[in-house]
Amino acid sequence: MNNLPLMARSITLQDNSTMIEEKQQQNHPGDKNSTQKGEMTQQVLTPRKGGNDFNRGSPFVKISIYKQHQMSNQKIYILQDDKIIGSNQVSKNEISIFRRKKNQNQGDNNIDIGLNSQEANADQIPCKISTEFGFRHSSRITPQILCFLSLKYFHAKFKSMPSNIFEHIHQFIKERPIFYIQDCGTALKTLVRIQKESPRIMEENNSYLIGADFYFHVVQLNSVPKSIDNKKKDQESPIEYFFQTLVRENEKFGARIHGLTKEEQEVFQVYLQEYRKLKKKGRKQYQLLNTDRPFLKIQFDTPMSRQIAIFIGKAGSVQTFKIGRSQDCDIIVNMNTVSRKQTQIKFNKNQWEICDGEGTRQSANGTWQSLQPYGQTLLETQPKQSVPHLIEDKMEVKICENIFKFEMINFGVSKKRKLTNALYQELAQYE
Repeated sequence: MNNLPLMARSITLQDNSTMIEEKQQQNHPGDKNSTQKGEMTQQVLTPRKGGNDFNRGSPFVKISIYKQHQMSNQKIYILQDDKIIGSNQVSKNEISIFRRKKNQNQGDNNIDIGLNSQEANADQIPCKISTEFGFRHSSRITPQILCFLSLKYFHAKFKSMPSNIFEHIHQFIKERPIFYIQDCGTALKTLVRIQKESPRIMEENNSYLIGADFYFHVVQLNSVPKSIDNKKKDQESPIEYFFQTLVRENEKFGARIHGLTKEEQEVFQVYLQEYRKLKKKGRKQYQLLNTDRPFLKIQFDTPMSRQIAIFIGKAGSVQTFKIGRSQDCDIIVNMNTVSRKQTQIKFNKNQWEICDGEGTRQSANGTWQSLQPYGQTLLETQPKQSVPHLIEDKMEVKICENIFKFEMINFGVSKKRKLTNALYQELAQYE
């Protein structure tokens, strides 16, 4: 049993090049040089630097940095063993994403954003990548690994099993490395792209970017309204209180109301005309949170003015509101960098969601969510880090005009693929 840690390390650091080569030969039968060609292609992108060994058979994160719509001119970093290949330092379980000083920004494909554990000419560090639960954490000896090793080396039937069975079992029970990205609270916002097929739940103070430079944020929302006590509303019915509140939002803040039915729009106009005829508006306070309808209140932060829009939902139903240049959108944005069908806001039964594009098409410049809540830098005297955000495969992060794309290589099906029929037949021999 004293040799179990050494056994675990030997399995953790085993070379999986054989499995990858087999998969490439299946994809390119008869081509003996397929593996070599694939390796030469990767070597152009990820050369070895500073004597740091890069193991292509082990999992790694490929990080591509490029300007918007300039993917051919990009910089590529490799994250493996919780550090960037070419970097000699691993400190505090984090990797800084930095902006270089302007007077020293030469070469590097005209990209002023870099990624390393330490950089001498860093001007600002807008965000960091946490490696606390990365590759090294994943390679530790867990109770499951310990039990697996004890069976492999001290159980007679398990010892006689083929080695490829143990490789598959080890990959299934081994924990997956997890990485997080965190905004550092600088003026350089860290934005995460919202995919068309993966809507995100909207929350209060969330800030979004559509197009190149058109921002809006959530002022207030309510997904599941509470029942209203009429006595607290001076005997007003819930319907009366609802329309009186919308009228005041429209008159005082210039809010545009969306989501009302045709009949509700007519009722709203009646209440609006009555309110405008009143000489004394009264001191009674009307709050959207006290209405009995789901709502979402957003504010567009344009250079000229700050426009407010209120979307009204219906409990238990699905409603879609569109933002873009097209005339059939609910919110029309006349900017060249905004697509015709840029963004969709949905009330999905009991929650507000946001997604990019429409149908099968995504927008040209994307829909992005800031990691920092709206107004965070204005409220805090000292920069405050955001809540850590999980890095997922194919995820894109935007800082200024630079886009980071994260790709998890050798993480998924190629490493933890399902057992084949042949493997089932091998396992069937052991009872």
